[in-house]
Amino acid sequence: MLFLLLFASLAQDLPEGPGKDAVLQICQDCHALDTVTMDNRTKEGWKKTIAKMGDRGAEGTDEQFEAIIVYLTKNFGRTDVNKAAAEEIASGLGFSAKEAEAIMEYRKKNGDFKSWRDLTKVEGLDAAKVEAKKDHIAVK
Repeated sequence: MLFLLLFASLAQDLPEGPGKDAVLQICQDCHALDTVTMDNRTKEGWKKTIAKMGDRGAEGTDEQFEAIIVYLTKNFGRTDVNKAAAEEIASGLGFSAKEAEAIMEYRKKNGDFKSWRDLTKVEGLDAAKVEAKKDHIAVK
């Protein structure tokens, strides 16, 4: 009974959204939810991890695995601002389309970002907003 209460509590801690059910159904069969959510991986990193889990026997449809990748990237992932398209920057980091385009233009003009702090140099991007998202920004 205590296990069920603990699981229900952890499940409630996960953000709502498409893919949450698949994470609960598939990932938690082998892993504690805090293990699943502790790594801030890029979308490519999540794809590799999910592929590895599939190779190890995780059972789900391609649609469920894709939903898991999208869910984990959005809620517990990182966005590589040096490789991502504007749409991925906007959705992954919660920036507006205009802010994401400004990041793309700055990157095109000045080259790759070296750290998340470099994004504070992008005209039209609020430094406080960038700092709030720093744990979800990857620069590879």
